[in-house]
Amino acid sequence: MDLRRLRAGEWLAAISGIALLVSLFLPWYGGGPQQGSACIVRYGDAIAGRGFGCGDVTGWEAMTAIDVVLAFIAASGVLLAVVTATQRVPAVPVALSALISLLGSAGVILVLIRVLDLPGWAGRREWGLWLGLAGAVGIVAGSLLAMREEIRPAAARVEIESIPAPRP
Repeated sequence: MDLRRLRAGEWLAAISGIALLVSLFLPWYGGGPQQGSACIVRYGDAIAGRGFGCGDVTGWEAMTAIDVVLAFIAASGVLLAVVTATQRVPAVPVALSALISLLGSAGVILVLIRVLDLPGWAGRREWGLWLGLAGAVGIVAGSLLAMREEIRPAAARVEIESIPAPRP
């Protein structure tokens, strides 16, 4: 593994992937409706004594399947840096960055939906949600930046011996 192969795009995608993954453990929503000491939640007609609506809700608690998809997208941002550091040729990292830019775009759309559509049980958006959005956008920007330049300046040039063609 050679970290000198990593450029700004790979670093940005990896750091943004870590930020997106960490944001899932941070509060995304908070301040829901309360009735006495118990919080009534209209999320699947469930009544919870503590959790949804009572205080801050993390990304893992607020979503059912989207959180797993976002964790996969976050891991793919880190994977881009790992693959780039381990591969000697730029073809594999460039192809992977193209795939990750598509995955990251889907992640941006998923987080934007969660930003724009505040659940009925939530009273406000918390800072973990904004960190998740920044992480998803950073993965897309990093993968596009990594895909932009195929020639790596630090790569070793191979000398190819030229041999004349045989005579007919």
